[in-house]
Amino acid sequence: MRFYNDQVEISADAWAEVLVDRTVTEERDLIVLRLVYESVNHEMHASEIAPHLNYKRHAPVNARVARFSKRVVEKTGVRPPAREDGSTRWWHVPFLGYDKRNGTCSWIMRPELVEAYERVFGQSDSELVYPGEMTVQDSTVLSEGAVNKIFVNHYERDKQARTKCIEHYGCRCAVCGFDFEKVYGPIGRDKIHVHHLVPLSTIRKEYEIDPVRDLRPVCPNCHLILHSKREPFTIEEMRGMINSPFPR
Repeated sequence: MRFYNDQVEISADAWAEVLVDRTVTEERDLIVLRLVYESVNHEMHASEIAPHLNYKRHAPVNARVARFSKRVVEKTGVRPPAREDGSTRWWHVPFLGYDKRNGTCSWIMRPELVEAYERVFGQSDSELVYPGEMTVQDSTVLSEGAVNKIFVNHYERDKQARTKCIEHYGCRCAVCGFDFEKVYGPIGRDKIHVHHLVPLSTIRKEYEIDPVRDLRPVCPNCHLILHSKREPFTIEEMRGMINSPFPR
């Protein structure tokens, strides 16, 4: 899998100016941006957008985003991301992205564009899907997935499963190795998130888990990045990202 995260020097302020300039951002561009913004993790791919624009195929969506990106580059004067052969990757101006296993590329709205969109249009009710942990009553069966309705549906997480995972792996992050107790002293003892290798939201039913096979301890930073796209990164992919040089 390849993750596209080339830097584009467009600030949130500059994006806000782009969004209100109808010579740059046309009405159909706004439809595309709204769809991506309101999707889970601000992520969609062109074939999902196409029906909303009455397109039968995704190619016209790609063309529209490319035209929008060209106008953005012309207005801001930034240098757009380029492929290895020197050609421009136009969709990468407003979006980050990654190649999916089915051959498509999924788009994730750039954080600066998200901030600008919220400034201009207000924040929607959509939320970043992030696996916050909930404490439930102890149970003799390590089962998870029962839906607890508060304001939205959350999937319960068995406290015993978390405990057994930590007993086996310890409290160091399985991705970056961060140890809260080593850095912060006694107050950091046992402070760690537990990551489900198979997200509960994709299972949508109660199931018995194996704390050693199905769970891993991760720090909040890595946990956030693990879930920063619709199909979470794997632990191995995250380690590869950390070991790779950051773009300059």
